[in-house]
Amino acid sequence: MRTPKEYTDNLKKKTITESMLLDCLYSVNKRAKNYRDKERGYRQYYRGNRYAYDKYGNVDRCQVMKEEYYSQKEKLLSVLEPTCIHKEFIGYKRIRIYDYEPEYRKNLKNFVWENCFFDPEEDREVWFGDVEDKKHPEYHYYLFYDINGTKTFHSPIEEKDISKYNMEIVKIDQLQTEGHEITELVSTQFVKKVLALIDAGDFQLILSKPKK
Repeated sequence: MRTPKEYTDNLKKKTITESMLLDCLYSVNKRAKNYRDKERGYRQYYRGNRYAYDKYGNVDRCQVMKEEYYSQKEKLLSVLEPTCIHKEFIGYKRIRIYDYEPEYRKNLKNFVWENCFFDPEEDREVWFGDVEDKKHPEYHYYLFYDINGTKTFHSPIEEKDISKYNMEIVKIDQLQTEGHEITELVSTQFVKKVLALIDAGDFQLILSKPKK
């Protein structure tokens, strides 16, 4: 995406508008998810191919880029105030049972995931399965940002940090996120210029009035 002249002019005036901030957030968020998806793809490929080797460090490279873009997202969000905390149910705590344990056969029908590994000491493949502990649901927590009803963003936080925020906690369904074609996103160079203004602390943020 070509940087609009309006954005370039605003940068010269040390001004960050709502549309500029939204485009930057959208850009780094989607780029991070692109690398997240690539990282997952590489991990699945190497796990599924015994003789495959990550010669060029693709997994590590994607992880580094993913974390870099998420870091940029956090800095962009730092100029805003979150609306509430979202609580996302992600499943139940899992208990792993190995085939040498008495509970293994009793739980064959309850396994939600199975696999095996070769144990050199036993000189055999050891099978195991995971069962869900319904007594212990697990959640992810996020600071939720709603920018005047136009775009929303999530920033993950630890459960232990919830008490730091005197905010409403809202339960949500599982988040579904995906990457985006980068040609439709504002450039990384433009994002870095906006981030430089935020780092310097010398800028004017202009947000539109909330819709009634």
